[in-house]
Amino acid sequence: MKVPRKSASFRQDDESARLAARLVGCVPSATIEMETLCRLAGVKVSRAIPTAAVECLRRPRLLINPDFAAKYCQRDQHLFLLVMHELWHIILAHTRLYPRVTPAHNVAFDAIINAGLARQYYGTPEFRGFFEALNPEDKFPSMLLRPPVGWPQNPVYPDGGPAGTRQILERLYPRGNVRNASMPFYEEILQLLRQYAEENGWVWVEGEPVLLGDHSNPDAEAAVFADPLLSDTMRRVASRMPSQLGGHKPGRGGTANDQTTEVTVTPEHTRRAFSNVLRRCLGPRMGGERRRQRTPVPSPGGTSVLPNPRDRLSPARRRLGMPATIWVQPSTVKARVPEVPRKANVYLDVSGSMAQVLPHLLGLILPYVAAGQADIFQFSTVVEPLPLARLQSGRLRTTGGTDINCVMRHVLEQKPQVPKVLLLTDGAVGALASELFERVRDQNLRIYVVLPAEAAWEDDLRPIATYMTILPPLWGVQHPLGL
Repeated sequence: MKVPRKSASFRQDDESARLAARLVGCVPSATIEMETLCRLAGVKVSRAIPTAAVECLRRPRLLINPDFAAKYCQRDQHLFLLVMHELWHIILAHTRLYPRVTPAHNVAFDAIINAGLARQYYGTPEFRGFFEALNPEDKFPSMLLRPPVGWPQNPVYPDGGPAGTRQILERLYPRGNVRNASMPFYEEILQLLRQYAEENGWVWVEGEPVLLGDHSNPDAEAAVFADPLLSDTMRRVASRMPSQLGGHKPGRGGTANDQTTEVTVTPEHTRRAFSNVLRRCLGPRMGGERRRQRTPVPSPGGTSVLPNPRDRLSPARRRLGMPATIWVQPSTVKARVPEVPRKANVYLDVSGSMAQVLPHLLGLILPYVAAGQADIFQFSTVVEPLPLARLQSGRLRTTGGTDINCVMRHVLEQKPQVPKVLLLTDGAVGALASELFERVRDQNLRIYVVLPAEAAWEDDLRPIATYMTILPPLWGVQHPLGL
C-alpha cells in the first residue's frame, strides 16, 4: 500500500510548527520576549527571505528561512537570537533613520544589534557562538558583526580594518562586558566604512558580510505597531533594551550629579537646519528698524500737594529751602521705543542616552545663547537652567534618566505663559501624562521637536509635537557613493 506524499503546504505548515515549538521551548517563561512571540499571530517558514522578516498583513507574522535556521540555528537559543534581531530592527526603526538605506547602513545597524544581543545574553553559554559562526573575526567589515575571540573576559581584538576599528570594537564589545560602556553611534561606524572604501575601493558583495533580518521593508514597523496587541508589548520590549542602543529607553534616573563634556563644533549644514527651526521660536530681533507705534512709558506729570515718595526732586528742594508741600506727580506718555526681543525657550535633554551627541549639541546652541536669543534649560528627570558660563565649559547636571512630564510641568508653570518651546532630544522621553496632555492642548502650546540623526525616536513626542525635524548627521555629510 502506497503512503501518500505530504503536500508542499502541509510540509510547510509542519516546518512552521516545529520552528514555533523551538522558539517557545528556548525562551524562559514569564519573560517579555515570550509574551512578544506568543502574541505574534504565528511563525511561518519562507525561502523567499534570506534569514527572517515580519510579514505585513492585517495580523503580522514572523517569517523564517528554514534553510538558514537549519544551517546556523541548530541550537534553539540561536533561533531565538535570530528572531530577536529582527524584532530589534523594528523597534529601532532602522528603515526610517536615513532617507536612503545603503548596505553600509545595514552593516552599521547589524553591528549595533549583534553587540547588544551578545552583551545582553553573554552569561548563558547556550546563546554563544551564533554571531561567531556567521562572520570571520579577521576580515573587515565582518569583524564588526561578531564578538572578538575570547570575549568577554580575554578578548583578542583584531588588527585589521582602517584606523579606529579597534576603538569601535572595544566599545561594541568591552572587556569584561562592563555595563556602563557606551556603544558607538551608527554614524561612527559609517565613517569607518567610508574610510575603508576610500582606502581600499571596497565594493559591496551580496552575502559578505552575513547580515540578519529584513533591512528593506519600511512597512514592517507600521504593521507591528498598528496592531493593538503587539504595540504595547513591543514598547515594553524597547524599555528593556540596553540604553546604549540609540537611546530609546526612558528611565527614572537617580540623584542629580554634575558631569563635564566637551563642546564641539558641528557642520554648517546641521547648523543651518537647526537655525531654521529655532527661528520659528524666536520673537522680533533687537534693532532700530522695527519699533512699536505708540507705547506708554513712565514720565513726570504736573505738580500738586499730594505726597509722592517717587518724586526724586523732593530731597533737592528741601536742601535748597524750597517749599516741601509741592510734589511732582507720576504720569505716562506714549512714545516710540525699541521692541523688546523674545528669547527662544530651549529644553536640552542631558540624559544618559544623549552622552555621545551632547558635545555636538552644546556647540550647536552656544552661539544663540551667547547672542541672547535663547534661554537653555537642561532636563533629565528634573529641569534646571543652563547658564551661559556652564554651557561654555560643558558643565551639565543630570540624573541619567529621562521624563517628559517634568519638562511640560516646568513649561506650563512659566509666568507669563510661554507660547512655544523647542525640545532638543533623542525623543526617548516616555509618555506624557493625560492631565498634562490636556493642559498643553488647552494652552495651545506649540512644541518644536529637534532630533539628532544619530539617535532619533519619534513615537513618544509625535502626539504633542507641533513640528518635528531630524537634523543632518552631526559628524558630517553623507559619502557621495552612499556609504
